[in-house]
Amino acid sequence: MHIHPELNNWVRIHVFRVSTAGVTLLLLGLSFLYRPDLLTWWLRTTMGLVEAVSGLLPYPWGDQFEIALRGIGGSFWFQITLAIIIVRVVVWFAAVCWRRRPSKRRLKTDDF
Repeated sequence: MHIHPELNNWVRIHVFRVSTAGVTLLLLGLSFLYRPDLLTWWLRTTMGLVEAVSGLLPYPWGDQFEIALRGIGGSFWFQITLAIIIVRVVVWFAAVCWRRRPSKRRLKTDDF
């Protein structure tokens, strides 16, 4: 059975997305059970970021931005999304470092 490369790439990307989101939610759940101080730090840091960004915006937009993220529940999704992005960057950086490590095959062929 022949699978198109586009479909293979699409599946690979979505498996990565779903797995990083799952790992992030698992880490948030584990921190809720075992290290609530980390979760409290995370909530305070992200809320401070929201306040700082809304303070930089002009008068009506800054208040509307803060109300949208705090009052309507957007801060919950903002915090989860930011955590997912951080996990993805860490996984990406680890993958880049893994790919750049010297290969044993290349080392053996360089000896000739």
